[in-house]
Amino acid sequence: MNIRILFYATFALLAMGSRAESDAAGTAPAERVGPTENITWDDLLPAGWVPPATSVDHFFDDPPAQTLSSAESPVVPAMNRRRVRLPGYLVPMDLEGERVRSFLMVPYFGACIHVPPPPPNQVVFVEMEDAVSLADPYGAHWVTGELRTSSSSTDLAEAAYSMRGEAVDVYDWEARHQEPQGYREQGGP
Repeated sequence: MNIRILFYATFALLAMGSRAESDAAGTAPAERVGPTENITWDDLLPAGWVPPATSVDHFFDDPPAQTLSSAESPVVPAMNRRRVRLPGYLVPMDLEGERVRSFLMVPYFGACIHVPPPPPNQVVFVEMEDAVSLADPYGAHWVTGELRTSSSSTDLAEAAYSMRGEAVDVYDWEARHQEPQGYREQGGP
């Protein structure tokens, strides 16, 4: 028997077994959600839409500099319900000791803490199923989950996107491929 055929047959049987276990547990298997794709903040901007320039001269203004509303900050409809992995900085919204369950994800350090916040289409409101501990609260992180084009408003900023977070991993600036340990991409490039 050809070894390749044996490999594919074994793989198919394992996949069927894991699908049956997932269905029995009442959870949707990853294949139904879709593959995870790495995206960037530019992927959240509609073609031709350019965010206004942010100047550090306005970070400490009193009153705060004018910010954009969700209506002035369009989303990319094709991003709705996609399973993605996005790098960015986390701004905790609720802390449970040293753990966080919900946070804003932003493209640069200090966003939402200083004024003005990024445009809403450059802010993602993330809710984790279980609270997570942040190994490096000031560093960049990868966040994996299902992205949605639903807006949220917080005391710090408006978010034009939301995410049901599955995993949070420290972004390793030195790593060549930026794959968190133990992470296996299920498709994409």
